[in-house]
Amino acid sequence: MFARNWERGTPTVNGPFGRFARFWRRIHLGRNPLARRSDRVEAGLLIVVVLGLLIALPLAALVGSNTYRGQLAVSAEQRTSRHLTTATLMEDAPTPVPATDGAYLSAGSGSAGVSARWALPGGAERVGTVTADPGATAGTQVPVWLSGAGDPVPAPMTPSDAATTSVLAGVFAWLVIALGLTAVYWTARLVLDRRRAVRWDREWLYAGDRWARS
Repeated sequence: MFARNWERGTPTVNGPFGRFARFWRRIHLGRNPLARRSDRVEAGLLIVVVLGLLIALPLAALVGSNTYRGQLAVSAEQRTSRHLTTATLMEDAPTPVPATDGAYLSAGSGSAGVSARWALPGGAERVGTVTADPGATAGTQVPVWLSGAGDPVPAPMTPSDAATTSVLAGVFAWLVIALGLTAVYWTARLVLDRRRAVRWDREWLYAGDRWARS
């Protein structure tokens, strides 16, 4: 955990505490006479980035909360406009073909589109394509969700789906803000590093001229 700095003869801390200490020294220059104006500008930018990341947390939570309410409204609307019924397969569903390594060539999604028929609320019968498990035989009954027009549609969104979507939306919003702040910081640091390098070369050239004249 501790490593010795042989130039100063003092121990330095490694690990998380050491990284925190180095980070603190980077943003808290104090009255260090060796700190340049560009160093203080960089420290100020780093503080802004850290504060921005902290402020982004409640903003991301707000985005997630709004997304959750919106998704719950969509879920309620879908449950009102869609109903569950049973469809009868009119043909066999494709059977996965085993490959030489024991895998299955057509087991990609675990389901297949098969022709089937189902009854509408008014008593009419509709024929179309529904999703069935691979290998299901003709005559098998499978559950299918229908729209108000009687067409197959995906199952309504569940509250857990809404929660997952809201969490992803909040995380994505925070990541966008974090990437933007990080890009601004590193761009500014690149500009400052170039200016420091130019100034360093200028000072070395001046020192070299003085040494040559002495």
